[in-house]
Amino acid sequence: MKRNKKVFEGMTLAAFLVMLTCTAFAGSTEEGTKDVTQSVALNKNATAGIIVDLSNMEASAISESGIFTATIEKTQKDIVAKGSEALSDGLEALETNEAEIALRIVETETSEAESLAEVEVFVETDSLAETENPAETEIPVETESAVETESPVEAEASEENAQAVNAQEEQTAKEETEKKSKKKKKTNKKKKAKKAEQTAEEAEWANKVMANVEEDMNIRTAPDANSELAGKFYRGDVAEVVAVEGEWTQITSGNVTGYVKNEYLVYGTDACALANEVCSLYATVNTDGLRLREEPSEEAEIVTLAENGKRLKVEKEANTVDGWVAVQSSEGTAYVSAQYVNVALNLGTALNNEEVAEKEAKEAGRTKHAAVAASVDDVTLLGALIQCEAGNSSYEGMLAVGSVVMNRVRSGRYPGSISGVVYQSGQFPPALNGTVAAVISRGVKGSCLQAAQEAINGIDNTNGATSFRSARSGYAGTIIGGNVFF
Repeated sequence: MKRNKKVFEGMTLAAFLVMLTCTAFAGSTEEGTKDVTQSVALNKNATAGIIVDLSNMEASAISESGIFTATIEKTQKDIVAKGSEALSDGLEALETNEAEIALRIVETETSEAESLAEVEVFVETDSLAETENPAETEIPVETESAVETESPVEAEASEENAQAVNAQEEQTAKEETEKKSKKKKKTNKKKKAKKAEQTAEEAEWANKVMANVEEDMNIRTAPDANSELAGKFYRGDVAEVVAVEGEWTQITSGNVTGYVKNEYLVYGTDACALANEVCSLYATVNTDGLRLREEPSEEAEIVTLAENGKRLKVEKEANTVDGWVAVQSSEGTAYVSAQYVNVALNLGTALNNEEVAEKEAKEAGRTKHAAVAASVDDVTLLGALIQCEAGNSSYEGMLAVGSVVMNRVRSGRYPGSISGVVYQSGQFPPALNGTVAAVISRGVKGSCLQAAQEAINGIDNTNGATSFRSARSGYAGTIIGGNVFF
């Protein structure tokens, strides 16, 4: 193999040294003298291939010009001769030593340098002697795959487009950042408002308690289970804390001051949570002609109007929407703008011994009538009238006023509705002079609303009475609380 490699190197060297100069002159053509430069590559045919290619070139030149002059320098002849001799030696070596090995010259794409040989033979119209260095006269043949150069105009346009895209991306990023910033500020504002609301609520309930019982609990005159009763604390009632003494807490609520066991109470924010769970929520209108709408939107249909001071029961279970409050109406659930109502819990108060005794004594002899259909507005209106006529009386005194109104509604001799009876001319002064409306705007006491609801449900503790006066008036009848009913 070493000898074969030597033969191959000799052939390659010989091929690289071959330089031929062919000059062709055109006889009568108008183009004059033609210069033709070509490259001949030594591929698989080696030296013999060069000679064949030269013959073909000569024939082509003669065909074009008609006149052909070829000059082959002595050196060139020697090179060709030596190349042929080297080729003969190589073939002889192959036949003698390794008949099974074939001489192969691979193409230029092969990665092994030993396997590649390429010789460029320049055929020029000028004499080779005039060229000091043949390598300097080499003219490479351009390929079709040459990379096109981008024009300055296209480059400028491309740069402008890139700048425009970058500017757009920057603007989009800026807008997105501003949007996120606004959203974050809005969220923080809501959180701060909620926190402020919670703080205000905590401060409001810091010194309050609720009765955590199913029905009621005893209030004692001293922090002792064997002490006398001072009254009763009912579920849904709220009280102020006077002092905490061991297992007992001194409270004040309504007309009662006394002691209750700590284990039946909840304090502060826990009391607030219980109040929100068991007590009704009312929205008091603070503007004239408030619109109640079918949906929480200013574009929704108007259900009805509510006058200033009217109390509307809030629907706790309804879906909440920011800026709107769901309330009960004669047509079902309606919505009012939150900015035009004051929302508050309907909290009850404790009853003292006298109030409790009257309540329990009258409950035993009550009459049950058929319930009358009524709206939340009716309950509120009747509760406000009860508060005006018997707000400082016992619970039974409150219920008695409500019973009178409902007995009139059912009698057929008076208007057939609660509002008709309450606002009938010459009957109930608080309703006619605006006192009832003022109570509604401030909020009706829970005990008065409870009495109103019981009266509407058919409970009557007056034995069918349709009128009442102050107990000091001298009228004959049944005295309940501070009034006489007949």
